Amino acid sequence: MSSFPVSALIIGLWSVGHCLAMCGGLAIAAGQTNRQNLNNTGVQRGLELFAWQAGRVLSYVAMGFLVGAFGSFFLSQSSVSLIRDAAFIAANLILIALGLHVAQLWSGVVQLERMGQLVWKFISPLATATLVPQTPQRRHRFKQLTNALRAGAIWGWLPCGLVYSMLVTASVSGSATNGALWMLAFGLGTVPALWLTAMASHAAASTLSHPMVRRVAGLLIVAFGVWGLLRITHIVTVDWFDAFCIGGAHLP
Repeated sequence: MSSFPVSALIIGLWSVGHCLAMCGGLAIAAGQTNRQNLNNTGVQRGLELFAWQAGRVLSYVAMGFLVGAFGSFFLSQSSVSLIRDAAFIAANLILIALGLHVAQLWSGVVQLERMGQLVWKFISPLATATLVPQTPQRRHRFKQLTNALRAGAIWGWLPCGLVYSMLVTASVSGSATNGALWMLAFGLGTVPALWLTAMASHAAASTLSHPMVRRVAGLLIVAFGVWGLLRITHIVTVDWFDAFCIGGAHLP
């Protein structure tokens, strides 16, 4: 991936329904804690919410770096094209399943999230105490930001089928740097909905979680995955659209 992965950014933007189902409660809690801190100025409250989101995105970047490094080593020892294409097909199939889940049509993808419980059980004790930033005294404003950054970083490890599907693609991106960039783009795409929810609390969450919004976003994700499959299997070839489908930019 030599250029910015636009497709990962778009998937993050379209996954609003799933993001709010998984993390909307945390975003609302963070927003309420943020507003209740009367010691903070508007700028300070904005910085806290930024640190919270930045921590979450950075955790995705770290995951992408690790799986990208592992994947590039594995591919260097194997038949690159066959394994690469198989991984891209798997990523698009997971994406289709995720879109059906977001659209509330089929929820088989939640099995991936259950697999994530194996990792989460080791993190949850720390998360229980720190996932939502607490309101410190005035003299601890810097600590407040570091706590928010840490809480966001822990938040990023919540079991999530969407994150796992993106990590499959990051693992065959060609390098640790490309894997990190892919997950950075995806993480940035998820920020607007969760930031708005934290700022506007229940009203924004209710609007963004409306069944019609979820249905449209979910079907867009399904279309994205189907297009990726068509491109990878060479049934359809539209070079200018490669940046908008998983795996397209890597195909001849």
